[in-house]
Amino acid sequence: MEKRILIIEDDEDMEDVFKEIFSGEWDRIYFYLDTDDIINLIEKHQPNIVILDYNLNGRNGGELCRTIKSDKKYHHIPVLLLSAFPKFIYQNENVGYDAFLEKPFDVEELKMIVEEKIMDGSSK
Repeated sequence: MEKRILIIEDDEDMEDVFKEIFSGEWDRIYFYLDTDDIINLIEKHQPNIVILDYNLNGRNGGELCRTIKSDKKYHHIPVLLLSAFPKFIYQNENVGYDAFLEKPFDVEELKMIVEEKIMDGSSK
């Protein structure tokens, strides 16, 4: 099985970080600074997991997560939400994410969560 990961993160410098973390273990790493159509990106790349930054320009990762989780075709894809503001995430409505990780994150913890969600093959 080809392992594909889709990452939406508005910090351009994070692209190299994610590629270094996941290269060698993942066949395809797709990185976008933002998107107005997350479902289109999922259809295009068929990821095994999606990583979303919560704070994106103009739209937040929570809204993107909710879009994925409400889609009948793609709701099963695990979504990992990242944020430097965890208090805000915990105080607000759960948008359906499968895992949450606070920034700055521990690389080994990130890898463990991603692998665990792929092995599960489904949401929580």
